[in-house]
Amino acid sequence: MNNFQILSESLDNAELLKKLHHAIDESRLPIISKDDLNDQTIEIEKYFKGDEFSNLHAKKKLANIGTGLLALPVLIYCLFLFGSRFANNFGFNINAAEFNHSLLMWVINYLWVVIIYALGFIGLVAYFYKLNKQTNEKMYSIANKLFTMLN
Repeated sequence: MNNFQILSESLDNAELLKKLHHAIDESRLPIISKDDLNDQTIEIEKYFKGDEFSNLHAKKKLANIGTGLLALPVLIYCLFLFGSRFANNFGFNINAAEFNHSLLMWVINYLWVVIIYALGFIGLVAYFYKLNKQTNEKMYSIANKLFTMLN
């Protein structure tokens, strides 16, 4: 997704939230106004006595946390490599080349673990994008349901 698509989607979501707030205020519906589109959609869904969007949103949050946790070891390794260049200036004696060599030997010996880790990470990212698409579709269907009910 490029930057223009992200900007366009953000502006569309802001406009949708504005329209939802206007429709709720004009019709004097017993729905609490929220500043976040996802939270507002959950409130509207509660008004319609549904829970599909909130369940999808909860799964999406868990998948997002899972991808972050799986990416954490890579981030720590990158921070270690970056920090090892400057550690000698502060008196720490870190041998990054030796650490990289031992890590490479571990990867070669346990290649199956690395493959499973990579497949799990890719699968979780794909699952997140699938949930994101389903969440967006459900959000727009709930908004359309509210607009058609009011017209």
